[in-house]
Amino acid sequence: MASRDFQVVPREIPPEFQVRVVAGAIAVLVAFLLLGARLWLLQVVHGPEMRSLSENNRIRLVRVPAARGVVYDRHGEILVDNRPAFDVVFVPEDAHDRRRVLRNVAAYLDESETAVHQMLHAPTKRPPYEGIVLRRDLDWRGVVALETHQLELPGVSVQVGPRRYYPFGPLAGHLLGYVGEVSESELKDGASDFRAGDLVGKASLEKSWDAELRGIPGGQQVEVDALGRRMRVLQEVPDVPGSTLTLTLDRDLQEAAERALGDAAGAIVALDPRNGEILVMVSHPAFDPNVFSRGIRPEEWRALVQDRLRPLNNRAVQGQFPPGSTFKMVVATGALEEGAVTATTGVSCSGGVQFGNHFFRCWKKGGHGGVNLHRAIVESCDVFFYQVGQRLGVDGIAETSPGSPARRSRWRSARATSPRRRSRWRR
Repeated sequence: MASRDFQVVPREIPPEFQVRVVAGAIAVLVAFLLLGARLWLLQVVHGPEMRSLSENNRIRLVRVPAARGVVYDRHGEILVDNRPAFDVVFVPEDAHDRRRVLRNVAAYLDESETAVHQMLHAPTKRPPYEGIVLRRDLDWRGVVALETHQLELPGVSVQVGPRRYYPFGPLAGHLLGYVGEVSESELKDGASDFRAGDLVGKASLEKSWDAELRGIPGGQQVEVDALGRRMRVLQEVPDVPGSTLTLTLDRDLQEAAERALGDAAGAIVALDPRNGEILVMVSHPAFDPNVFSRGIRPEEWRALVQDRLRPLNNRAVQGQFPPGSTFKMVVATGALEEGAVTATTGVSCSGGVQFGNHFFRCWKKGGHGGVNLHRAIVESCDVFFYQVGQRLGVDGIAETSPGSPARRSRWRSARATSPRRRSRWRR
């Protein structure tokens, strides 16, 4: 059988196909060049920035507020304490559609969307990825509503923290004061230990002793997921609670004094005459400091400032009242020091005394009869002190009154020259 030789004749590539191949190769090369340039830009040029954003997206530094110091009365009874509270915190960087998230939060909390947006657009500047408190002291129903719909609320979390608690409500409210969120002016004063959202003392004891009661906040390094939800705590610096404070106030006496005052507007102050310690300080009408610690609402603030009885005023230290019979002791002391009377000086009280064109009556109709200094003090005879005051004179009363320069000078001289005082200096 004869064999046949086959010859392969090469086919000629059409010119238009060659153009397409070259164009495709150039396109692939350009694509790889662009991809390489982009990778170089991201990894080399913007590498540190991208790395920082990636770490912030995965690891957060969370500030942990410290519990404020507890306040006790003289017998160790708690007057001011702390309790756990739930706060709604929002990190805007974790939410792509902030408006929708805030709309959902307002719906679940039964609040207006405007109020929630106002909290978000507060004028206080904040670092990136730092949470904004949308609602303080959330009730259990609100906690359940937000935790149940967590997937619909990226960037929203419920955090537990200490909240100032006044277990007896208005009891000694003017003396204890209240706390509130740090203001813009306080942040601008240069206090580096203040951060936006911190609670600080705003009045009375809470304000005067704020540095000691505030404590030192701690911190946590927290790993979060793509929705900003906490996964685990990587590292933690514990907070340091504030110092405890013990007052000279007696809670039982304070309650008794407030019951005695009842619904009347006024003040009661009781001091220990041996050392000047304040045992009772009552001012009525009072207010509940708890409404400030949880965040006072606008309508509650308006009710307080528009009340004609002015419950925010501490009548014990801010009010101006006639001294009444308490000033009789000043007149008696001054008269004894100036020699205007002695312990045996007697005066006849017939129920009043005539001075000029006015007849000044004694509180006891018919008078006390003959009284000396001791009996006049015991029975608070007005006529006796009218006449003693006339003997002492206006200038004598002014000089012997508490707070007068002459009175303070004599008090210092008496203390400096007393044997007990000199012996203390020698020791």
